Amino acid sequence: GRNTGVVYFMEKDNKDYYDAAMRQIKGDSWSLSAYGYLKSNEEWIGRYEDFLKGRKSLPLLYDPFFKKIFNPVERRDRLSELVSCLLGQKVTVLEVFPNEDSQFLGVMIIMDMVVMMSDGSIANIEIQKISYDFQAERISCYSADLVLRQYKMITGNREIGGAGSDGGSMKGSSKPSYKDMRPVHTIILFDNSSSSLISEVDKALYFHVGKTKFNTGIKIKLLQDYVLVSLDTFKKYRYSDIRKGRIEVTEYDYDRTQYSEKQVTEKMKLDRLKYLSLFVAETPEEIEQLIRIFPDLESVRLDINEYLERPKEVLNMFSEALRILDRNTAELMVDRMKDETDELKVQKGKLEAQNGELEAQNGKLEALNGELEAQNEALKSSFKEKDAAIEAKDAEIERLKKLLEEQNK
Repeated sequence: GRNTGVVYFMEKDNKDYYDAAMRQIKGDSWSLSAYGYLKSNEEWIGRYEDFLKGRKSLPLLYDPFFKKIFNPVERRDRLSELVSCLLGQKVTVLEVFPNEDSQFLGVMIIMDMVVMMSDGSIANIEIQKISYDFQAERISCYSADLVLRQYKMITGNREIGGAGSDGGSMKGSSKPSYKDMRPVHTIILFDNSSSSLISEVDKALYFHVGKTKFNTGIKIKLLQDYVLVSLDTFKKYRYSDIRKGRIEVTEYDYDRTQYSEKQVTEKMKLDRLKYLSLFVAETPEEIEQLIRIFPDLESVRLDINEYLERPKEVLNMFSEALRILDRNTAELMVDRMKDETDELKVQKGKLEAQNGELEAQNGKLEALNGELEAQNEALKSSFKEKDAAIEAKDAEIERLKKLLEEQNK
């Protein structure tokens, strides 16, 4: 099916292939059910049908498709090449760990692939399709998860590395040592970058490398580092030039201060442009342009084209990707609603505290008012006593006046 697929994939539209695929789907009850589920999302059913008609490529940034094209068994060399160009060092992927081993639940990701390289290093390759909250905190948890995975391997007396250029294999022992720990790399490809991933230095910068450094310059190399790639920024500022064959590596593509020149090769730099371009390409025509620039992408196109002969399998992949997206979107909504509820509870607590303060102040005012009323009553009583004394004095004065008048007569 490879040769047929190549011809088909290059055609603008092919109704015969689409009609044949639909006959297969309608003849299978499970496929028909999956097709009905996919129709619940206009964008996804359109993308699936456009693929069958030769109008769109596969959405490689979704988990089922990525893990087919970069299969760690059948396409180990391709996956190793991808990780190498992203990390800026030659690596050979040895093993892929299951997602279920993660210590952190509810991570908002579509694709999650934890790989172990030949030197014992671990990398977590993730693709974020949803702009989530608490980004820095989540990335920190991903990285911490990698450290925990590696530590559990060492303490679990499990071989966690193979023969490599950095010192052979690592095995756990009855007395595991921290010296057995290897670097961990968190690699995240962002389909839609949040504002925090827009560089203040230059908004066209899309490849963000993070390492921990100390202000005093002390040489303590910590295990964790980060590679964050803003694919939408890459597509906006760099992709059109690459499609035109302008693949000279620029300062946007490669920051020499972040890598050892002894490890990074020119091929790695070009591979980075190649794979990032592949990830943002949407149509067969775009991929055809990229193949003229990067000929080895022909093998990727052949792999994609094989799925044209298996429409039910591709339907399953689309359905799985949509289920993941729906679940993650629902989890995001639940998280945000929970955050909103927590915020309302905080605000309610503040209002209750303010109400308590007002009631306390009201009690003080009532006590003060009682004191003022008592003082007022005391003053009234004093006024009465004074008035009575004044009346008595006035009466005595009148008596004395009369007495003097009588004496004067």
